Amino acid sequence: MNIQTSPREFARRVTPDPIDPRAAGYRVVDTDFHFTPEWETLRRYMKEPFRSEMKRYPLVGSDYSPQIATGLDGTGQDVLGRAGTAGDVARVMADIKVDTVILSPGFQRPQSMYHPHMVSALASAFNDYLMAEVFPANPKIRASIMINHRDPHAGAAEIRRVGAHKQFVGVYTEFGGNYEPIGSAKHDPIFAAAVEHNLVVVSHIGTFWQQFTPLAQGTRTWTELVGISSVSVCLAFTASMIMQGLFDKFPTLRIVLQEGGFWWLADFMARADDYYLNHPGDIKMVERKIEAGEKFLHKLPSEYFASNIRFSSQPVCMPKNPKHFKMLMELCYGEDLLMYSSDWPHATFDPLNWVFNPDISDIARQKILVDNALNWYPRLKA
Repeated sequence: MNIQTSPREFARRVTPDPIDPRAAGYRVVDTDFHFTPEWETLRRYMKEPFRSEMKRYPLVGSDYSPQIATGLDGTGQDVLGRAGTAGDVARVMADIKVDTVILSPGFQRPQSMYHPHMVSALASAFNDYLMAEVFPANPKIRASIMINHRDPHAGAAEIRRVGAHKQFVGVYTEFGGNYEPIGSAKHDPIFAAAVEHNLVVVSHIGTFWQQFTPLAQGTRTWTELVGISSVSVCLAFTASMIMQGLFDKFPTLRIVLQEGGFWWLADFMARADDYYLNHPGDIKMVERKIEAGEKFLHKLPSEYFASNIRFSSQPVCMPKNPKHFKMLMELCYGEDLLMYSSDWPHATFDPLNWVFNPDISDIARQKILVDNALNWYPRLKA
């Protein structure tokens, strides 16, 4: 970067590189591709009174406008375009060289609507639209079931309502400062329904603003809000799942964490193991352990990643020293735990070019682009 160039000018010059042609040799699975139907399309699938009264995407709260940081109109969510139909998705898949996509809801933080019944109504409409108009058009389009995770019983009911459809491969939830950590026992109806249907539970970045807390009141910049805050909340949600015995109660449950970072994993594993081994006395007091009559976790906290947790890759924040990339990949078990995701069409879009880094072996590249997702999502092989 030329020191005479301002950060804003430099940022505006940053555009996605052309997709590496070597991608054509892989059946690439994109595990986080955002899908945003037109509101009028979704309204057709809503039950009353929501169909008549919800005339636009509901606003969700935030006192911060990313336009200040990005210099662009909007929120940065539609920088590369917008996919609202099966045809839109297929065109983008060809452009970014992916063979299969797993759709995530593209509208802003759907769990954060103030009225929980609105979340349920929107979730059902989204799922019904996929089943009626999107899935039949392209078997390479898969999706996570949108649910209202703020109401675990309603969320579980929605999973059971649509979970038999083979193109649903996961269940969409969010981590954010407005929500109780997903690992707490109140969410067990969701996990039970997901396990029944052999579905992966996805926890995606949601409301990264820690609203109504001193943390939000003291935050000023986009880097704090999105770049750093989302990582800290992802850690908290991950800790709740492990330390509150979620995977002891549901040992076959599979989780995917999306957009919460990854390089923190090495420190998390060491720190969680150390604290647990030195201070295990309160484990017996969490709800699931009281229910099971158990005193301890079934294994060390760090060991649950191999058996129960995976990560979508975006955002890949490359270290400034190239040799550190190889070290971080080894320390964080990147070859086995990472699954490629583009995050299209957001400003943070990651083309798959980084996977062709010379420090990634051919075997690891195949795993990150294809095999890890196929092995983690049972329904992708159908």
